Amino acid sequence: MRDGNLPVSFIQKYLVKKLDLTNEAEVEIRCQGEAVVPTLQLQKLVELWLRTASTSKRAATSVGTSAKEFVMVLTYTRVQAP
Repeated sequence: MRDGNLPVSFIQKYLVKKLDLTNEAEVEIRCQGEAVVPTLQLQKLVELWLRTASTSKRAATSVGTSAKEFVMVLTYTRVQAP
């Protein structure tokens, strides 16, 4: 994402369209197992992830190595109506 000012609901809208759902409320975005507020800006989500996921060590990398530890993983769940 290039625009960190976009809200998390932007991702919800994308998923609603891809999954052929009718409402954003049917999709919940999660980061590190925690539900993310749809109004949260993506940049703030990245900052939160960096604070909780990063270590104080500097990691050396090179071209061709895995970037697994540098990727923020978001998951989603489908919320069932009560």
